[in-house]
Amino acid sequence: MREQAAGDHSPSEDRPVWTILFAVAAALLAVRYSVLLLTDLSLHGDEAQYWTWSRDFAFGYYSKPPMIAWVIGAATSVCGDAAWCVRAPAALLHIGTAFVLTALAQSLFDRRVALWTGIVWLTIPAVSYSSLIMSTDAVLLLFWSAALWAYHRVLTRPDWRAAAVLAIAFGLGLNAKYAMVYFLLCAIVHWLLCADARRALRAAWLYLAGGFALGAAMILPNVAWNAANGWATVGHTADNAHWQGIVLHPGEMLEFLGAQFGVFGPVLFGALLLSIPATRGMSARLSGPARLLLSFCLPVLVTISIQALLSRANANWAATAYPAATILVTAALLQSTLRRHLLLASTLLHLVAAGGFYLVVLNPDFAPRGLAKKLGELDGWTETADAVRDRMADQDVTVLLMDNRLMMASLAYALRDSDVTIRAWNHDSKIDHHYEMAWLYDPQRDGGRVLLATPHDAAPYEQAFEKITVLEPILRRDRRGRETELILRLLEEPR
Repeated sequence: MREQAAGDHSPSEDRPVWTILFAVAAALLAVRYSVLLLTDLSLHGDEAQYWTWSRDFAFGYYSKPPMIAWVIGAATSVCGDAAWCVRAPAALLHIGTAFVLTALAQSLFDRRVALWTGIVWLTIPAVSYSSLIMSTDAVLLLFWSAALWAYHRVLTRPDWRAAAVLAIAFGLGLNAKYAMVYFLLCAIVHWLLCADARRALRAAWLYLAGGFALGAAMILPNVAWNAANGWATVGHTADNAHWQGIVLHPGEMLEFLGAQFGVFGPVLFGALLLSIPATRGMSARLSGPARLLLSFCLPVLVTISIQALLSRANANWAATAYPAATILVTAALLQSTLRRHLLLASTLLHLVAAGGFYLVVLNPDFAPRGLAKKLGELDGWTETADAVRDRMADQDVTVLLMDNRLMMASLAYALRDSDVTIRAWNHDSKIDHHYEMAWLYDPQRDGGRVLLATPHDAAPYEQAFEKITVLEPILRRDRRGRETELILRLLEEPR
């Protein structure tokens, strides 16, 4: 493939790229870790749920494959269970992604594109935000990027070492999030659109087939776990799609596409959209890389846009489009002085926006209304846990019964150093979340005297217990005084 020559440099020529990128990454890591250490915001319910998963090693969990729990478990075994430690891997994972994308960009283009690719990745809005939370996307994107590097390497220099990297990255990506399957779709599109790729495939097909097959085999333990647990994760993933016949939702699709300007940045996403019709006008030297990168970007965006049109789509569902898009847009914006100025302005804009966001995380009192509401969900859990613990001590009860997933996770994390046992109540016999599957209340095991805490009316429980005592509710307050009521009932003598 013709683009390979662009990446041939001596180690001494490459050294400034990696030195500068390392310095930028270290500076951003220091800022992000400082914010994590200084903020007093607790884990979000989803983060707290992943933390509870990490306490129980398994090859699968209700809504996700196991990698997120394994990463958190590894981190907390080193630095403890504080919120900053649970979130600490995210920023490191994004730095790893930046270095992998830099290596790929250097092999596709040149050192300047490579350096700016790493810088742009570390500063795009989604990465600045995601570096402060522990999510499956941070894990997935590193393995997706590594798989893309290995895929390109196999096509240009077929050998089993690159195929092994592809297998490991693809397999670990599948264990991070099932969205890694999109990688196969993108590879097929690449073969269809690029004659050079089809020619290279003649020599590389065995390496690629072996890499993908071995990688796919790495998800088999999770498949076995799903089979033993009623296909919980597969069913949850299908439920997320939420297809209800052929009913179009153009508003949902427009909302999803509009959100991508915030995810990737207004200048970068605009440049990505403009690069699509301009692809054929690129020079012959750039056509190969451009087709590779578009093939690993557009199919994801198109697929998720169709999903949004048919039902709904969260803004982050197209996250795997942006590793390739970052290289593509960076290369395009470095082609002229005006475009370089746009790239620099975009990066500075992202840094300013990230700085403002980090200041708000450190001082939530200054957050705008919409963001304040979301940050308020992370506030007040320590005080709430103390109140719950005191109330349970007053009633001489050790089992806390709950039915709200996010509240269960948040309280489980806040009560992690206590002897409180949290159990889930399933009123309809349908498994709707992890805790109904793993923490289900059993009177024979947990006893017949429990404290019920729920944010809604307790009526469904009145038929299940002989004796019900209404207790004074607990109010969870965030720093702006917004309150969430936890209704308390002492339940005794289950029927």
